[in-house]
Amino acid sequence: MTASIEVEHFSVYLPQQPNPVLEATSLVCNPGTITTLSGPSGSGKTTLMKALAGALPPRARHEGTLSVLGTDVLELSASDLRAFRRENVAYVGQDPGSALNPVFTVRTLLTEVQEPHAAMSWRESLGVVGLSDELRSRRPGELSGGQQRRVALARALVRGVKVLLVDEPFAGLHPGARADIRQLLISLCQSIDVSVLVSGHDMSLLNAMSDNHVRLQHIRRARSSSGVTADGASGLAQDDSRLPSQDAVPSLTAQAVSVSRGNSAILDEVSFSASDGVLTALVGKSGAGKSILARVLVGLESTATGEIHLDGEALACTSRPRSTRGRIQLVPQNPLASLNPRHTIGQTLNRALYRAHTARRRRSQRDGEVATLLADVGLPADFHQRHPHELSGGQRQRVAIARALAARPRVLICDEITSALDTETAHDVMDLIAEVAAQRRMAVVVISHDIDLLERYATTGFLIEQGRITAHGPIRTLLGV
Repeated sequence: MTASIEVEHFSVYLPQQPNPVLEATSLVCNPGTITTLSGPSGSGKTTLMKALAGALPPRARHEGTLSVLGTDVLELSASDLRAFRRENVAYVGQDPGSALNPVFTVRTLLTEVQEPHAAMSWRESLGVVGLSDELRSRRPGELSGGQQRRVALARALVRGVKVLLVDEPFAGLHPGARADIRQLLISLCQSIDVSVLVSGHDMSLLNAMSDNHVRLQHIRRARSSSGVTADGASGLAQDDSRLPSQDAVPSLTAQAVSVSRGNSAILDEVSFSASDGVLTALVGKSGAGKSILARVLVGLESTATGEIHLDGEALACTSRPRSTRGRIQLVPQNPLASLNPRHTIGQTLNRALYRAHTARRRRSQRDGEVATLLADVGLPADFHQRHPHELSGGQRQRVAIARALAARPRVLICDEITSALDTETAHDVMDLIAEVAAQRRMAVVVISHDIDLLERYATTGFLIEQGRITAHGPIRTLLGV
């Protein structure tokens, strides 16, 4: 049997960085099999996936050998690479929604890539990935994260690819949806003889689907002068005493919030509250309305109705004045999709400071504030020179938090910010969030499917089902733990 993927002692180095972002990795993937890939954040899982798709970061240097279907994809010209990928390889990233054209319907997204003589029609591909034909007229923004992943997989099916690279497909999904995606990948592998490479952190899911498993090792980073590693972990154990009590008075309240699209109610008369210094959880299945509610609270949902108050002051659901926009900040699930790839981290934070409240300050003063923001989130000052693609997932998440903190918000909304991180890095990030909430007396809303994480960090929570809040109270009672 000829291998679909062969990688031998493959390493990747970025400019001006002494350590590789992927180190001496070897693996073989055969047709009709699933190879799973695990490892801590920053070990190079996404770098390897993108290398197999012929998409290494700019100016990156590589060592070792890599081939897909017998072709060294890193040696192909741009036109030859496009042709090769169109016929043979599909890459489904951690945030598939960002790769789907937001103005196209599901049907258009499938028909635009369908080959003229494809063995599977666009309608058949929807059925194979478990999506109803009724979704054909919806756009990506009207789908849940799990549905967006299925559309991305359907796009691969109608192309008839032979190699499927799936990066963190379980991130941000509730347990039932994760099991569905796992079974879907197994079924695809068995039915169309495709070679599948899947990365993830949940070993129970990976072990349940794997024919072969490869674990990437953590790459040691130099320790900075500030006493934190370049990965951002302080190494400090959690101090439970800093978690506040449940008796705090709500600073953020939402009443009778509704969102409709066409004749469908996405949110239906939702009421919600969060208090200073408290981590408030928002839980529910994929598609229940969690992220839509987060967008409403931030003021990004144009069709929202209802009442929102912050510190007793009424906030408009939409079209908020500049003076109030920064008071509620959203940290997205996938920071890479929201960070400008052409800007350094310093430029990104400088821009956030400029737009927030320091437009009249000198650039040198804002540069000093950038260093302070980086220190606040546990990153070395020299990270201001780096670009997003040069950072690990945990580091990018810390940058996203720093950007949100630049506005000095009263409320921080964290939408699945740990879903693509390994357990240790996820706890490091949540330790940071809890510490910032306590120090700044800031309300924090945490959206997550990770029950263990919510039990450890949140004190109170709300359960949302089909666009309605169906329960709220102490987090242990809500989760039944």
